[in-house]
Amino acid sequence: MRASRHTRTRGRSHRRQALAAVAVVTLLASACGGGGGDSGPSDAFPELYEAAKKEGTLSLYSHVTATEQIEGVVDAFEEAYPDIEVELTNKTGSAILETFLSEKRAGVDTVDVMQYPGIAPFEDRFRDEKFIQPFTPSSAKSYPANSVVKGYAYPWLSYTMGAVYNTDKITDKELKCLRKLACWTDPMWKGRISGGSPGSASIQRSLYQWVEKDEALGDEWLEDYAALDPVTFNSVTPAAERVIAGEYVASFPQMSITAARAGPEGAPIGFATQEYSVANPALIALANKAPHPNAGKLFIEWLLSDAGQQVMIESVATDSLKTDLKNNKPVTGEDWFDSPKKLVIPDDVAFEKHSKAITDKWNKLIGPGKE
Repeated sequence: MRASRHTRTRGRSHRRQALAAVAVVTLLASACGGGGGDSGPSDAFPELYEAAKKEGTLSLYSHVTATEQIEGVVDAFEEAYPDIEVELTNKTGSAILETFLSEKRAGVDTVDVMQYPGIAPFEDRFRDEKFIQPFTPSSAKSYPANSVVKGYAYPWLSYTMGAVYNTDKITDKELKCLRKLACWTDPMWKGRISGGSPGSASIQRSLYQWVEKDEALGDEWLEDYAALDPVTFNSVTPAAERVIAGEYVASFPQMSITAARAGPEGAPIGFATQEYSVANPALIALANKAPHPNAGKLFIEWLLSDAGQQVMIESVATDSLKTDLKNNKPVTGEDWFDSPKKLVIPDDVAFEKHSKAITDKWNKLIGPGKE
């Protein structure tokens, strides 16, 4: 069943007002000669906006389950384009995928824009079954070629992998070790670490890179990691919460988003990157037979612009892959939050063929998450 319609009072919180202001200021700055070719809110993509006004509504399906975070994005869009009202359906990745596929296969065309983690679903099922339609946003060339489905889908955010740690408990020696993938298997971590599990698609993709593609790591590395008896959870969030509480000194594999959300609020959590960081893009595409296609195109154009990406970073607290964006990270200039030294985007189509084997391997060695 489709989730109930998302409703809100526009600008009802100070945070959302601030996010909307980011969008407006960024667009206005671009109009005065800044990068990206954008202009003021009502002037950016003017012909598309005029067409979208006639539709008046946009139906968005999103994998971001934290409603306040995706609301921040939606509210900023509505502030920039006040004649468009957004109907939001947000669920877990697997649930929103099931909703999208079941509706499309039943010939029910209610969604305009689909957000979902991973590249392969857009390249295979969505495109092959004609559930999405061609659309190339004006900012398309600003995104890495291996992060897009050319002419169809583009990354609206990216989850960066690494390790998180308790800033009050970690030693300099341990932090140095944490910044090397090979050192994740050091016996000093035994009984002192937590981690997510392959219930997270981002962790699945990262394990594929580390175990199947990185010759310096491989199966032996995973076996040595398992020997540390890591306490694993069904998602990265409770694993990070235990680190903040001081139950564990560190958690890996982890996402930067957990530290980016909690660290600025004063929680004792830091994020460490390694020789390279696995980037897991989430893509956005225009649904085929979208009931409001111009509103859908406008939302995609805006979200992939400098203005939209800055709002995404502020609201969702994760990274942008837009190569010409000046500040593409949620936290900068802090010694407790590392920027990636190098980003690696796994071959998502190849990963899809290995995902079950990777999960089975993890569960055999470590077991499923505890909660």
